[in-house]
Amino acid sequence: MDPPRKSRTVRVIGLLSVITGLIVMLGWVLNVPPMKVIFPESIAIRFNAALCFVFLGAGLIIAQTKPTLFNRLLFNFFGISVALIGLLTLCQDIFHFSAGIDQFFVHDDTAVSYSFPYPGRMAFNASVNFFLLGIGFLAVGVRRNVFKALSQFLFHAVTVLSAIALVGYLYGVSFFRVFFYETSMATFTAIIFFCISIAAALLNPSIGIVKLLSGNDVGNHMARRLYLVLAAMIIIFGILSSQLYDLRLFSSLSVGIALLAVCFLIVSLLMIWNTANWLNRIDGERSAAETQLLQLNNNLEKRVQNRSEEFRKSEEKYRSLIEQASDAIYVLDFEGSFLDVNASMSQLVGYSGEELLKMNVREIIDPEELKVDPLMQNLKGPQKSVVRERTFLRKDGRLLPVEINVKLFVDDRIMVIARDISYRKKMEKETREAELKFRTLAEKSMVGVYIVQNSKFIYVNPRFAGVFGYEPEELINTVNVDAILSDEYKYISLEHVRRRMAGEVESVHYEARGKKKNGRLNWVEFYGSRVNFGDVPTIIGSMIDITERKRAEDELKSSELKYKLLFESNPMPMWMIAKDTQEIIAVNDAAIILYGYSRQELMQMNVKSLRPKEDRGKQAKGYRVDKAYSSEREIVRHLKKDGTIIYVQLIVHDIIFEGRPVRLSLTLDVTEKLKAEESLKKSEANLQTILKTTETAYALFDLNLKVISFNKEAIRFMEQHYGRTPEKGDSLSDYFPKDRFPQFEKYTIEVLQGKNINYEIDYRMSDGAVCWYDVRLFPITNNHKEILGLMMALYDITERRNAEQDLKNAYSRISNHIDKIKDMAWKQSHLIRSPLANLKGLTEMLKENPTEGIVFEHMEAELSRMDAIIIEMADEASGQEEND
Repeated sequence: MDPPRKSRTVRVIGLLSVITGLIVMLGWVLNVPPMKVIFPESIAIRFNAALCFVFLGAGLIIAQTKPTLFNRLLFNFFGISVALIGLLTLCQDIFHFSAGIDQFFVHDDTAVSYSFPYPGRMAFNASVNFFLLGIGFLAVGVRRNVFKALSQFLFHAVTVLSAIALVGYLYGVSFFRVFFYETSMATFTAIIFFCISIAAALLNPSIGIVKLLSGNDVGNHMARRLYLVLAAMIIIFGILSSQLYDLRLFSSLSVGIALLAVCFLIVSLLMIWNTANWLNRIDGERSAAETQLLQLNNNLEKRVQNRSEEFRKSEEKYRSLIEQASDAIYVLDFEGSFLDVNASMSQLVGYSGEELLKMNVREIIDPEELKVDPLMQNLKGPQKSVVRERTFLRKDGRLLPVEINVKLFVDDRIMVIARDISYRKKMEKETREAELKFRTLAEKSMVGVYIVQNSKFIYVNPRFAGVFGYEPEELINTVNVDAILSDEYKYISLEHVRRRMAGEVESVHYEARGKKKNGRLNWVEFYGSRVNFGDVPTIIGSMIDITERKRAEDELKSSELKYKLLFESNPMPMWMIAKDTQEIIAVNDAAIILYGYSRQELMQMNVKSLRPKEDRGKQAKGYRVDKAYSSEREIVRHLKKDGTIIYVQLIVHDIIFEGRPVRLSLTLDVTEKLKAEESLKKSEANLQTILKTTETAYALFDLNLKVISFNKEAIRFMEQHYGRTPEKGDSLSDYFPKDRFPQFEKYTIEVLQGKNINYEIDYRMSDGAVCWYDVRLFPITNNHKEILGLMMALYDITERRNAEQDLKNAYSRISNHIDKIKDMAWKQSHLIRSPLANLKGLTEMLKENPTEGIVFEHMEAELSRMDAIIIEMADEASGQEEND
């Protein structure tokens, strides 16, 4: 839905419609009859009709708000709802069926009669109006003009239908308000339809009858006056006819109709008379306005003549200014076409003034420059004045560098002051080549313009004032011309002014020392010519700030001294060699010390003698190539005075010295460096050989425990125990099991703090065997003792660990043998000793009484017991040997 036209009328009608519908709906819900009819003695408004009025009023209010997506959806919802209710009601009346919507919300207890055959159902013409309004609301939301025209037609149709119903009520004609069916529309319903249709038509006031009645032209005003009067006349006559009919004042209907016609005729005559007077008044006002406009036009013509005379005088002054100027001056329009040029401009570009006035400024500017720097792009925006450089294309085809001062006038004209700076460009180039510090001088020259009368400035441009630290207003008609000069140059400047004012010379060109507003001094260059403005001697000229040029000259002298000091005191050997003859022009002390020659010997030598014979061809070829700050560092062989060959790294740059091409060279002795690099390469090769042939697994990690390098044993270890091949950039945490990594992480923290860690760890193989490794962790540092990472070394100690375990087992068996031997010794000392002691006692008894037989029995028993003990000990010893 496009944003509708905001209208207070639409909002008020929408609000009244919503309020009326809510009152009627509340009357049906609470069963209050007066609230259903609004007007006394009128037909009750049905609940569905009141609901549609609420939807239509709400839609009108929404149409006056911000057109958001939600508002559009809600507006279309109201339109669809009203159209569906009206369509269903129409279908019920036409096809004689009941869809159940008449009493869907409330119950209507109105008695069934011929006039009201269907309780709760709205009138036929009311349902037609609702259907038309709903379709019209939907068409309003479509952006195509044909749908907007359709919606406006539907709204006007509702206006006509509701007006017909109202006319029927006013004049008592039932046909007008019944509309094909006996059920008639309520009076207040017709009024609401009439107002809503008008409000909906105001959503698109540029279409239909609303456009005729809402415009601001004379015809629109007349249409509103006539339409309102006619509408009022119909309403008033309708009311009067109704009242006269009730009073029975006429004997027949024909008398009433005749009287009504006479009244219409009289009122129409009064209306025509009033409209004619209104149009005559408007015509009189128009005639008075035309007379006043003619008078204003005559006064304007007189003012134009006066201004033209003033402009002519100003043009003469302007022509005198640009024609006498020494600089090239021309005026352009904003398209770049020439409007005016002076003689200096014609001389500068080689075209005549007539030729230039037919050309565009783009035709005298270098086309290649225009591609990268379009014309007048710097004048866009608030900037009204630009000083810059351009390249002019002369008529003879030569390119001419110029400096231009561009000024934008209020009437979109552009004045340009141009000066040939080819000589200055040439001097700048020569200065850059003369300086041995390889600097580029690219200072822009800024031109100031001034006009002097009676020893005072009557005009200065912003550049002139800015050079001395002033604003233009501070110099114009305020101070004498010598206020901007230092004391020692005031007399010279005033003398130049006097001579030009007296006519002794026409123009001067001189340099002077200026004085800024803050008291600081600068150098300026003046160009000035004498002209007459209104018989008043006047000096017109330009000024250039040359402070930087003066300072550059002083710095050049200082630069030469600094360069000589830098060359002589440089600790590296430096040479200046003529490129054409390869003779040595200059050499510093460092070169004398390195090569062993004296300064006199080197100054008489050719640089070829410093190279071996087989290298001189390549040397000569190198001198035929121009080199400037070469990033390549060539390493060549040089010969010292004693014949020793050294390797030097050349850093060269070609310059112009005293008008001849010279190569500035620095030779850095890298002999020892190359030897160290060769030694380092051999050491690295040896280290790689060791890493490839050792049985120890090595891996190098950075500070973040990322893999940097590893050998083949490390690959074998990873594939054997983790089933993966390591790669550079892998994280160490990816290799360790989660139960072992925390302890290993503590070790790495200690190593990265400078400690060496050594421990042993076991890995169980898939076949159940256990492999043991000796792990060593130590930090990797540089020459400055900075820790760069860590190295891990793993050595397989499984065989050693197995040997140690076998030794422990053997020691355990020996311990068991010793224990058993101790046990046997105890048995020998106790068990065998007992029968022996008994035998010894029995022997003593035999000595005392040899004849007793019992003693021999005891001796036999003890011998048997001792024999049994010895056999038992022998058996135990035999069993132990078998176990071992």
